[in-house]
Amino acid sequence: MTSDRPPTPAMAFLESQEITTTDCRQCGTQVSGVNGRYACGVCGWVNNWSEGHNELPSGDDDIQHGDPTDSPRVRRSTEA
Repeated sequence: MTSDRPPTPAMAFLESQEITTTDCRQCGTQVSGVNGRYACGVCGWVNNWSEGHNELPSGDDDIQHGDPTDSPRVRRSTEA
């Protein structure tokens, strides 16, 4: 099924993501991540953010940047 609607920003973002897999450098468990960024659920190892396959977006690219109240955690804590 195809849609004639243009992709939303969320759809465009998800299309640029790639699931990647490697072995944990600490315990050897196979781990999967997004764009070459990994975290092992067995031993807690994480690779450095700079080892990913692409550049991370800047803070200015973050739609919530500059508005700390626009996050689920803040909204939950301020709701009465």
